[in-house]
Amino acid sequence: MLARVSNIEAYRQWQNWKPLFDGDEEPSLDDLVRRITVDEPSEAMMAGTAFHAAMELAANGEHEAFAADGYMFHLPDAEIALPSIRELRGFKDYGGSEVTGKVDCLDGNVVIDHKTTGRVDLERYLSGCQWRFYLDIFEADVFRWYVWELKDAGEKTYRVSPPQILEARRYPELGADCSRLADEFHDFALRVGLPDSRLEDAA
Repeated sequence: MLARVSNIEAYRQWQNWKPLFDGDEEPSLDDLVRRITVDEPSEAMMAGTAFHAAMELAANGEHEAFAADGYMFHLPDAEIALPSIRELRGFKDYGGSEVTGKVDCLDGNVVIDHKTTGRVDLERYLSGCQWRFYLDIFEADVFRWYVWELKDAGEKTYRVSPPQILEARRYPELGADCSRLADEFHDFALRVGLPDSRLEDAA
């Protein structure tokens, strides 16, 4: 079975009832299955995808604005340096599941991930499983987030705040934690009849 890291994280948040879904009511099993199997991106998700596309195409140096997919992003006054290895997909076999993820950038033993948000919540990233799986899959030691806060400035136009930078590091039990969660998701997927994950736009 092929499993996307993003779907395992959705399952983990569903188990712990984190604010992954809109609204204040506890998400149901149907909510989780729909999130995993139905592609219904919100405006925030589409803006984030466009921002990633613009970053992927950008050259190193100073930029006043990025544009992609009909979106415009007005950037902070800062020079942006991007590693040469970008949008790299990896896979790892965890027994019952092969787990796949795609890093934004890989710089030696450092995985770099760009996140866009309307409100920064760094603890949410640290508590998740994405960084753990990415370090395990890509055999890296450091996971570094650049968290970009986007503010609406008109139709498909956003002002971008300087990024907040957060790091997490490999720890001895990381591989075992990933294996355990991959096994839990595999058993859950079989119980509810989830299909193998699609590869396009996997996170």
